[in-house]
Amino acid sequence: MKRPMTRLHRACCLFVFPAVVTLCTAQLHAQPTPNDAVPAAEQDSGNKQQKAVSLDLSSPRATMRTFLMAIEAASGDAPERIDDAVQCLDLSELEGEDAAESARKLARRLRRIIDAKGVKLEDIPETSNGLEEFVFYRQADAAPEDEETSRTDAPPAITLILDAAEQWHFSAHTLASIPRLEVEVEKSEEPKSATASKIPASKRSPRATMSTFIKAMKADPPDLAEALHCLNPTGRDPAAWTVSGPTLANELKTVMDKEAKVVLTEISDAPDGDPYVWLTSDTGNIVIARVDIEEGTEGEGTFALRAGEWRFTPQTLKTINSLYDERRDAEIVQELQDEGVTERLTAAEWLRRRAPEPLHTAFWKLEIWQWLALALLLPLGWLVKGITAAASGIVLHAWLKRRKIAVERTAQQQVVRSLGAVATALIWYYAVQRLGLPDGLLKFLLPATQLAVGVTVVWVGYRTVDIIGGHIASNRDVRLTHFDDVLIPLLRKILRLFVVLVVVLFILNWMGKPPTTVLGALGIGGVALAFAAQDTLGNFFGSITVLFDRPFGIGDWIVIGDVEGTVEHVGFRSTRVRTFYNSVVTMPNSKMVNTQVDNYGARRYRRTRVMLSITYNTPPEKIDAFCEGIRELVRLHPQTRKDYYHVYFNQFAASSLDILLYIFFEVPDWSTELRERHRLFVDILRLAERLGVEFAFPTQTVWLERSRTQNASSAAPPDGTTPRDPESIGVNEAARLFEEVYGSTARPTDPVIIHPRPRSL
Repeated sequence: MKRPMTRLHRACCLFVFPAVVTLCTAQLHAQPTPNDAVPAAEQDSGNKQQKAVSLDLSSPRATMRTFLMAIEAASGDAPERIDDAVQCLDLSELEGEDAAESARKLARRLRRIIDAKGVKLEDIPETSNGLEEFVFYRQADAAPEDEETSRTDAPPAITLILDAAEQWHFSAHTLASIPRLEVEVEKSEEPKSATASKIPASKRSPRATMSTFIKAMKADPPDLAEALHCLNPTGRDPAAWTVSGPTLANELKTVMDKEAKVVLTEISDAPDGDPYVWLTSDTGNIVIARVDIEEGTEGEGTFALRAGEWRFTPQTLKTINSLYDERRDAEIVQELQDEGVTERLTAAEWLRRRAPEPLHTAFWKLEIWQWLALALLLPLGWLVKGITAAASGIVLHAWLKRRKIAVERTAQQQVVRSLGAVATALIWYYAVQRLGLPDGLLKFLLPATQLAVGVTVVWVGYRTVDIIGGHIASNRDVRLTHFDDVLIPLLRKILRLFVVLVVVLFILNWMGKPPTTVLGALGIGGVALAFAAQDTLGNFFGSITVLFDRPFGIGDWIVIGDVEGTVEHVGFRSTRVRTFYNSVVTMPNSKMVNTQVDNYGARRYRRTRVMLSITYNTPPEKIDAFCEGIRELVRLHPQTRKDYYHVYFNQFAASSLDILLYIFFEVPDWSTELRERHRLFVDILRLAERLGVEFAFPTQTVWLERSRTQNASSAAPPDGTTPRDPESIGVNEAARLFEEVYGSTARPTDPVIIHPRPRSL
């Protein structure tokens, strides 16, 4: 019966479904297309050419900046910009057919020299102020040039001169000095120290770190792992850093793109020196500094800091959010727009820009839209759980029906409920990462959602193992041997333990602990654990012995030492045996390795040895008939062994003649043996009744003497002959009796031959 939709249900649907759509599309918009940030006038799909770049040669600083930016662009994805760099050179003394190509080569060589000397644009004049020449660099041991000094003999230098058109260019003397300056640069390059060689080249200097960061963030998609290695996360929570780190990297790149274009040549390439400040503002600074203290290990990813690396400082990361908030509505600088650079929005920023303006108000360190999103996670999880459970239930039922696998409806429901719980935990885990929450809140929410995912996955594994084990246990066609009653429970436990171990390793990996580190720690601690848990390990290996050696199965009648009974359960630590007194004895599995196990349940034949006592007045003919009749009953009985049995007159007892009945029953268990023994014994009673054979009771006959003496002549034979040797008399009488019974030509009976048969496995 369907419930009517309540107001609460309708309200949840009104708020939850928009949230579902928003969260699902947030990731798709995390990396917008270039058209998202390009003005409408420039969104022409058929025009892929960049806008013309205007050259600013109005001052020494402007010329230097224009030259460095053009060379940098030419080294990247705009090789045509090399011609802009050439326009910054004075080519009046450069002649020849290949002058243009020579000028390009000179521009690249000059850039290498300037990089080696280092550039600080703030030290270069921004206006002419009556200057006609600016010396950027001159050899330290060279005397200043005077009017009498020939320009050919002038010392090497890098100078900028003002031409007649009021534009500044690198002088022709600068181009002529390039060969000698290159020699000086090569001589000044010292071999790298052993310590510096250990530092990655991508973070060996401020310029290298900035270049690595820019290239990583400009990739499509961005190489966030490489970009995070350029940030110094000291003082941050490792679990929260996995979420907040990529967000900070994206915001840092956006702030830099909206502030100015990064000119790498302006940044120092020296491995030592003071921190490099790229941006200074009242809100905060963007600084790259050298790491002095080595922290973490290589296995900890971005948290592994090596002394000597250059990274964006922790203080820079603290102010990135404020710098980003100030420039949220600003546009990317025109130079970068001309190169096709666009703003990449994170999922949290994409959601924020689509939320109404009143929801941007901060409340307890979160904006109102973030509080609403967190509140919607509960009904969203409930909705996802229901949908997942319903869909997975239909799929699972159809699959089991098609495969003709019989599984109880209750077990199916448990599996689909666990799948719904996994979907809910995953929704929470990924949603928490995309709401832009602060580190203080992520520090608790992220591990909690990771734990929820791990627990629900273990739940699914448990239920799946139960379904598989139950199907094998109930399907005799799948089971191979009787020992599967022991093997299946053990395999269930092994699979459950395996599921738990894998999930724990995944959770530790999410928390920044690689599985190799965890397994290595377990290997070291395993030595101490082995000594502390010798008995437990002995029981475990005993269970492995039981598993592979298969000395008994569930339901077998066994005897181990002084314990006798039926096996009920075999576990990792112990085996439970129910005795014939209906008590349960729990024995450690380690005892199975060193103790003899007598398995009565593994017998194919069960022996029965009985003495049938008949009265002394039974004639020999009846004894022979009775014994042969019992042999026929054994041969006719359906569950007795036919190739090996004995029924013979065995002994003269004190009050009876004893016939030995030695037979074997071919039955699977003790209860069947009792039943068949009962049938045979009743048939023997019926046979004795028909033949007139009576069974003896314990009796005693007493003879009383009338006199103490007796005449010696009474011992004489009745025929009056002299008595012979008693032994001769016995032999003669026995020979006469045998001849009367079996005849004079009787031969000894053939011996009983037992044909050995291999024992069934």
